[in-house]
Amino acid sequence: MKIILITSLLLISAVSLHAADTPPARPLLLANYYCWYHDGQHAKAPFLHWTYSSSATNALAKQAQKPGEPVPNSMFRPLIGLYDSADPVVAEWHVQLAKAAGIDAFLVDWWDSHNDLDQNVDHGIVAASDKLGFKFALLDERAQFHQKFDDYKVMLTRALKRYKDHPAYLRIEGRPVVYLYQVAAEPSLSALEFPLLKKHVESEIGPVYWIVDKIAHDAKAAKAGDLDREKCIPADWLATSGVDSFAFYSTFSNFRAHEYTALIGKYRYITKIAHDAGKKMLLPVHPGHDNSHFRNDPYVMPRRDGLTLRDFLRAASDAGADYIMITSWNEWPESTVIEPSSSWTDPYQYLKILAEWKGTSFNPPPFPKREK
Repeated sequence: MKIILITSLLLISAVSLHAADTPPARPLLLANYYCWYHDGQHAKAPFLHWTYSSSATNALAKQAQKPGEPVPNSMFRPLIGLYDSADPVVAEWHVQLAKAAGIDAFLVDWWDSHNDLDQNVDHGIVAASDKLGFKFALLDERAQFHQKFDDYKVMLTRALKRYKDHPAYLRIEGRPVVYLYQVAAEPSLSALEFPLLKKHVESEIGPVYWIVDKIAHDAKAAKAGDLDREKCIPADWLATSGVDSFAFYSTFSNFRAHEYTALIGKYRYITKIAHDAGKKMLLPVHPGHDNSHFRNDPYVMPRRDGLTLRDFLRAASDAGADYIMITSWNEWPESTVIEPSSSWTDPYQYLKILAEWKGTSFNPPPFPKREK
C-alpha cells in the first residue's frame, strides 16, 4: 500500500509540475486588417488613405512629409513603405508576420466595391491567406454605413456568398464568421432589424456565426460614479436571439483608458453581461492611438514602450474574453498599428509581445523584395 501511495503521489506531483510549466490556453486572437490603401501608381485614387485633406494643413503632418509622397496622415511610417493593399508581395509578408506572432486570423475591413476595395481584398489578403494557410473573415463596415436596410441585406448576402466557401475563410462552430461593425453613438442596425437580416442572409447561404459590435453608455451608472459599469450591452440586444458574440471595435471611441487597473473592471463587467445572456464576448486590445496628423483635437493613447498592449492583453484575458481583437494590424491614420514600423527602435516590437503572450518565439520572415 505504501509503495502504491508513494507512486501515486509522485505521478500527481509530475502532472502538477507539467501543468505549471504549460502556458495557459489563450482565446482566439484576431486582428483588424485594412485593405483600403492604394500606392502612388493607382489610376483612380493614388495614395488612397495614406493622406487626408486635413493633413495638408496639419503642422505635424507637413513636417513628416517625404519627397515624392503626400503629406502623411499617420504618426508612424510602415517599415515596408507606403504600399498598395492589392500587392501580393506585401499581403504575403503580412500573413507570414501574423502567423509568426501567433495571430489566428484577420478580420478584413469590408466596403464592398467602393474605391475598388473589394479588388484589393481579393488580390491581396485573400490570395495570400489561401496561399499560406491563414484564416480571414469579413469585418463589415457596411453594417453601419448603408442608407437602406433592404439594400444592406442584399449587400451582406452577396459578400458572404463570395467568400464563405473559401478554404481560408474563418469558421467558428462550423459556420462562416461575420463581424457587424457599428458606431455606438448612432448605430445603423437595430435589435428589431437583426433577426430580419439574419433570416434573409441565412435563407440564401446557410447558418452564419454572428459577431455584433454593440456597446452603450449607462448614464445612471456614470452619474453614480460607477466607472466599471458605465458601459454596457443594450438590454434589447441582449434579448435578441441569433447573436453568437458581442464585441466592440475600440475603447478609445467609447471610453479613455489604457492601463490594466482602469480596464479590468469594465472588461469583466461587459463580459459578464454577455455571458449571463448566453453569448460570447470579443474584447478589443490596442497598442496605442494617435490621430494628431489629421485632427487638430487629437487623442493620444500612449504606447508606453509596449506596456499598453501588455495591459490590454492581460485585462482581456483576465476578464474571460472568448475572443480577442487587436485594433489594429494596419489602421495607419489612427496609428493603432502593430504592423512593423520604421518609426520604432524595434520595428517588430508589438509582434514580439503578442508571440510572448501566446507562449511562442517570434521569428520574423525575410523582408520582401518589392518591384519599384
